Amino acid sequence: MRKLLFFDVDGTIADRVGKKNVVPQSAKDAIKKLQKNGHLCFINTGRALSEIDVYLKELNMDGFICGCGTYILYKNEILFSQTIPFDIGNELIKDLEKYDIEWLLEGEKTLYYRNKPYTTHIGDFKNEQKKLYPDAYKELDPAMASNLVFDKFCIGVHKNSDFKSFSEKYSKIFTIIDRGNSFYEIVPSNCSKATGIEFLMKYFNVEKKDTIAIGDSNNDLPMLEFAGTSIAMKHSPKTVLDKSDYITDDVFGDGIYNAMKHFKLI
Repeated sequence: MRKLLFFDVDGTIADRVGKKNVVPQSAKDAIKKLQKNGHLCFINTGRALSEIDVYLKELNMDGFICGCGTYILYKNEILFSQTIPFDIGNELIKDLEKYDIEWLLEGEKTLYYRNKPYTTHIGDFKNEQKKLYPDAYKELDPAMASNLVFDKFCIGVHKNSDFKSFSEKYSKIFTIIDRGNSFYEIVPSNCSKATGIEFLMKYFNVEKKDTIAIGDSNNDLPMLEFAGTSIAMKHSPKTVLDKSDYITDDVFGDGIYNAMKHFKLI
C-alpha cells in the first residue's frame, strides 16, 4: 500500500555542519528508495517557501508543506495557499511594536524584518537570512508597513516586552508555539503541519493509517499526533518522544534510513 511520508527539516532530515545544513547521504538514499517503491515523500516544515534552500529542492521530493500548513505544493503545483488578511496583518504589526516585541514575517516570496536593532534570537535569524535569502529578505520601517503578504510569523520577547497582552489578544486566531529561548512561532489557528497532512490525505484519497510523520521539535507535535505512524529523532524533547510511536537515531546516525528499514518501506 502506498504511503505518504512527511519529513521535518531542521534536526530531522538535515542538521548543521559548521554554518551549513547538510542532508546525510543515507537520508537521500532512503528518499530515492521510498519513491522507487511507490511512496510519496513531502517536506513538512515551519519554513515559508521563501526559506526552502537549494539543498532541499535537490532532494526531488514529491512536494512541500510550508509555513506549518499555510502553503502546500505538489510537483510544482500550488494546491493550497493561505495568507494573513491585510486588516489583521496591519493591526498585528502595530501591536507588535506597541508591545515591544521583535518580529519576522514569513511569506511565499518575502521575509520581512523591521529596520531596528534586534536583541533576541530573531536577530540571529536576521543576520543569517540576509545572507541566505537575499532575494527574499526585506527590511522596512514598521511605521510604513502596510498590506504585507505573509503566511505566518515569529517573534522574540525580552524583559520589556508585553507578551501577556499580545497573547491575550491574538491567541484565539493564532496558534502560539513556544520554541524556547523566548522565541515563538505563530501560525493561523486553522493551519498546522497536521492540517497539511489532512489536506493531502484527501487529495490522494489515502487513509490516515497510511501516513507517516517524522520530526523532532514542538512544532512537529500536531503532525506526530495526527499521522497514522509517528517517528521522533532520538534527540527530540520529551514532549515529542512521548507522542511518538517509534524513536530513531539522529540525523547523522542514519535516523531516516534506519526508520524506513524498520518499517520495511525500503
